[in-house]
Amino acid sequence: MSTQKGEQELYFIIPAAGVGSRMGSEVPKQYLKIAGESILTHTLKLFLGVAEMNGGVVALSAEDETPLAVESESLWRVEGGATRTDSVAAGLYFLKEKLSRAGKDLNKIWVAVHDAARPGLRPEELSLFLRSVLEDAPQGGAIMALPAQDTVKRVDRAGLIIETIDRDRIWLAQTPQMAPLLTLIEATERAEREGAKVTDEASLLEYNGLSPKVYRGYPHNFKVTYPEDLQLMSLYFSERRE
Repeated sequence: MSTQKGEQELYFIIPAAGVGSRMGSEVPKQYLKIAGESILTHTLKLFLGVAEMNGGVVALSAEDETPLAVESESLWRVEGGATRTDSVAAGLYFLKEKLSRAGKDLNKIWVAVHDAARPGLRPEELSLFLRSVLEDAPQGGAIMALPAQDTVKRVDRAGLIIETIDRDRIWLAQTPQMAPLLTLIEATERAEREGAKVTDEASLLEYNGLSPKVYRGYPHNFKVTYPEDLQLMSLYFSERRE
């Protein structure tokens, strides 16, 4: 992987093939509206609107016939899978094939994966993170995360506290999560071969013996999962417009 500044190209993957069952809505949560537009539309506009991005992929369910409200020659749609990991893998393989056919040096390609249901970042916040990671070029990749502010407890299956964990070393993972394209593909292929269960790109990289670097995130970069999250994100967007 090249670490020289100015040589890398950066692409994004937005996995959006899920139904968001915890939201309790008949509409997949990525299509719920905030400030007049769907959550997915806000997220796609965010990533397409920053100068650091060369293009990206949105992974959608095969049954999803909802037209995308965002059109761009730099946005490509792929069929997602049954899990987030499957959808991200589909995006990675698509990018590898497309960019290889275009004559790109795959050793200089970085990928940022971001949850569709995290529309809260401002463009300048996203740009700062992307630039910082590309400049640092951490070998194990990078993630946006927040340091834990509350006391953290580990409990058993009965809900009884086993221990209090030192929160000074506890970070709550967010997205984007970034790594070189070929690193992510190699890690994905190994996890698939060995049947590993991973929940995000950081845990995928960790499974492959890498140590992603943490960059401090933002409280408003939370994931819309429950109805109260939708209300809070709607409030945040309304305050941003004032």
